Amino acid sequence: MTFRMLDAVASDFMKMSAPELKACILAAEGRTIAIEAVCTIQSPVEGVSHGEIGAAMAADIIILDQYNPLNPVIQGAPSWVTADPKPLARYRELLGRPIGVNMIVANAEQGATLGGRLITEAHIAKIIQQGVQIINIYVRPKMGGTSDQMVAAVEMIRSLSDNGVLLVGVPSFSKPAPRTEEHLTDYSNEIMALLNAGCHGIGLPMPGSKQGWEPPQARQLIDTIHAEGGLAWLFITGSVEGAPKTVMMNLALMAKQLGADAYRLDEAGLSGMPPPENILTFSLSIRGVRHTYRRMAASIMR
Repeated sequence: MTFRMLDAVASDFMKMSAPELKACILAAEGRTIAIEAVCTIQSPVEGVSHGEIGAAMAADIIILDQYNPLNPVIQGAPSWVTADPKPLARYRELLGRPIGVNMIVANAEQGATLGGRLITEAHIAKIIQQGVQIINIYVRPKMGGTSDQMVAAVEMIRSLSDNGVLLVGVPSFSKPAPRTEEHLTDYSNEIMALLNAGCHGIGLPMPGSKQGWEPPQARQLIDTIHAEGGLAWLFITGSVEGAPKTVMMNLALMAKQLGADAYRLDEAGLSGMPPPENILTFSLSIRGVRHTYRRMAASIMR
């Protein structure tokens, strides 16, 4: 049975494979919310982690930024989480939500400072063993990362994970926005290459949060993703995740009209996460009080 993200509970998330999680997001028809959190700094509320705040405000998915599988740190989480050999699995139990991480494609020498965040076979094997469910795959051109290396990384991760991890490819946001036919084609080609390599979805900037990105071009790229069978994610980035609540409402309604499947509010809002009130406002805007309150209230014991 395929659950909608709207209806899935903690016990469902604990056992979902990548195809099942993808189907769960698709079935929710553009009503899935993730947040990004910098796990190495303290959350805006002492005594709890960013993910716990995000879950309390109705986020469906928690993505950890700066998580290093070689030295696991999740500030604010109980010590038994990171002391466990499978800290991401334990954190998932604590939150009752799917847990993802950001990993980065770069030249091995130039990206050495990334530590375990650099995509290598050893680092990917480690993070899979630790219980990751979602990997957002980034590329750092300024550290020697290329689109071809990104495709190779996707193929490697898909093989090592045996399709057990949901893979979201994120084309470099440092490229020019797709305002010309040439740049739009460049993004489309990269999207198709990443999906053909094994990505389950693609992350793009939310129009209104990244300079030069407009709804018509975003819609075309979302249609390209869907035509290839992928999930279309829109990321609220550029610190716009910390904008007033009215901005969140407008972005949410626009994003849903564009046809995206899931949305992520990035970490540059307040102490390494989106402001809690913006997570709640975004949820209320795309799915109303009924589904928002259910997500907020459902016990992790369910």
